[in-house]
Amino acid sequence: MRKTFDRRVVADFVLDFVRACQRRVPCHLGGGAALAGAYLGHRTTGDIDLFVHDAEEMRALVGLLPGVAAEAGVEVTLLRDVGHLVRAQLEGAGSSIEVDVVHEPIADLAAPPPPLEGIVIESLTDLRASKLTCILSRSEPRDLVDLYFLDKAGFPPEHDLGIALRKDAGIDPGVLAWLLAQFPTRPLPVMLEPLTSEQLETFREALAEKLRGGSVE
Repeated sequence: MRKTFDRRVVADFVLDFVRACQRRVPCHLGGGAALAGAYLGHRTTGDIDLFVHDAEEMRALVGLLPGVAAEAGVEVTLLRDVGHLVRAQLEGAGSSIEVDVVHEPIADLAAPPPPLEGIVIESLTDLRASKLTCILSRSEPRDLVDLYFLDKAGFPPEHDLGIALRKDAGIDPGVLAWLLAQFPTRPLPVMLEPLTSEQLETFREALAEKLRGGSVE
């Protein structure tokens, strides 16, 4: 893990907002902002994810968002509320980013690391598991990009099937391989480390081949 957040990924006004949220309700920063901002530094992100395990506390945080934003010196606008997921737009320092406040009923697979700059972030174990489950639920090149750089960092996705199964009981290597075969590699997110779509395609094909006929241990 990095010693400080990568400000190319997560700006100061966003960090101030997250700290203000965590002072009110137990929650942690996850998703691409955590993976790229605290661990890998490989790409930028246009959104942040705040996960709350308790449903009542998640709804309480939603109600507190205007006050949280005021404390952090930013503006927040509610975009969508479907109960377990709330999306808002955060504006500050001349830029904006989307914020998802999510009720996550599944317990953490591993304890969060010590707070980074006063912010609780999701463990790398949980982030790795979640990235594999994303292949099942959506088709966004950024998820494949994240798996590529996790692989480069020494965490081959095919070795993380077991922990992914604890996040999503529907994980199946054969299904993952089939989905990967048609997974998009364009457009790439704004990269901070070199990567081409051709390199991502090669990785995608190799990973799909490793998953074919595999099993979850």
